[in-house]
Amino acid sequence: MIPVITTSCSTHNTCELTDDQKKKIANEIETIVKNFFNPNTLTYETHTGLRANKEGYVMGGDGKILFTDYSTYNESVRSGFSGIQRFTEFETASIYVYVLSKDAATCTTEFKSKFLTTAGDTVINNGCYTFVFKKFDNAWKIIQENGAHLRK
Repeated sequence: MIPVITTSCSTHNTCELTDDQKKKIANEIETIVKNFFNPNTLTYETHTGLRANKEGYVMGGDGKILFTDYSTYNESVRSGFSGIQRFTEFETASIYVYVLSKDAATCTTEFKSKFLTTAGDTVINNGCYTFVFKKFDNAWKIIQENGAHLRK
C-alpha cells in the first residue's frame, strides 16, 4: 500500500505564491500590456481581443460605469475605431502589476499616445487605466477595467 499525500488550499494554508512565481506572473502581465500598447499593432481586433468575452466583464471610466457586458463594450469600440486610421505613437509611461493569485492580477498603467483620425487630424490620447486580469483557458484576459483618457 502506497500512502498518497495531497495538499489543497484551506483557511490554514493560503496557497501563497513564491516571490519567483509572483515575479513570473507580473512579467507576463507587463509584457502583455506593453505589447498591447504597440502603435503598430493596436487595432479594433487587438483592443477587443484582450478583453474577456465572459459574464462579469465591466468597464468604468470618467466617474461612472460605462459597460456591464462585453457585447455593448465591443460595439462601442467598433464604432470608436471606425474614426481612427492608426495610432502613430504609444508609450507606457509607468506600469504597476500586483499579483493576486496564480490566475488573477491587477495592472495600473499610465500611457501617452497619439492617433490619426480618418479626417486626418492627430489626437493626443493620454490616460491612466487599471486592468483586472484573469486567466481563462490559459490566456490572460481583462475582466474588469477602469480609467480615464485625456484627449486633446
